[in-house]
Amino acid sequence: MPMKLDSGARYSVAGTDWMLRGERARRPAPVDVVEGIGGFMQDVIGIWTFHMRNAYGQAVTVDACIIEGCTDEFLVGVNFLQQQKATVDFEKNEVKYDKRQQRVVIPFRTHSSRDGVKVAAVRLARHAKLARSAVTPVEVVVAPPNGEEGIFVPTVSCGSVMLAAAVTTSRNGKATVPMINVYGSKTKLPSRKELGVWIPLEKDMQVLALDGELKRHNLNAWLAELGDTETPLDNEDEVRVSEEEPNARAIVVRLLRATVKCRETRVIAHR
Repeated sequence: MPMKLDSGARYSVAGTDWMLRGERARRPAPVDVVEGIGGFMQDVIGIWTFHMRNAYGQAVTVDACIIEGCTDEFLVGVNFLQQQKATVDFEKNEVKYDKRQQRVVIPFRTHSSRDGVKVAAVRLARHAKLARSAVTPVEVVVAPPNGEEGIFVPTVSCGSVMLAAAVTTSRNGKATVPMINVYGSKTKLPSRKELGVWIPLEKDMQVLALDGELKRHNLNAWLAELGDTETPLDNEDEVRVSEEEPNARAIVVRLLRATVKCRETRVIAHR
């Protein structure tokens, strides 16, 4: 069930459906009633403690007042932000605070009737190990709802790891983006590392598909026109291609065969 951040609420409150998801605290509630929508007063049953995990797997504990007349609503109030000494970053759509010498990051999304969903920060969901000289799909945390399409745009430098803009889909608060490790050895990236931003695709935006020029039969036809692809090279057994596709090496070898004359070094004597 979704949770909402309410900077206008003094205390965190939750509906009765949340009672089975937490534990009742052995202390009195700070208030007996709260004001609901329309100014109606709603009774407070008691305080429940909820132990949760954010999108990065970090532990988050929230104390909330269970109120009658509400079922599945959960509003995180100002008391949680004060207890954790948290800051709300509306530029990146994140709540941040330090807990036991660790930075806790809780992503959220905002809505506007005029501009729609805002651009949000994109971070690594967990530690990523990238093989050398290879493309690796990596899971990142995004704020948009499940099933929403958006564009990942890299905004930071990751050294030997190359990032590219990609159209991807949010699945349970996460998405997959490609990373290229151009270094000659394995590389690790830390969890929660900021990589870029997520730009939602509006309904009037059209994503153009690839035209199919890189399909295998088109590549083979192009190589046949380029030159001789059948005569073996002297050292083609030394060709190394970091690609899992079994026919990728054959394509590269045929390309080298077809362009061997273009790469020949000729010595011209000058008188």
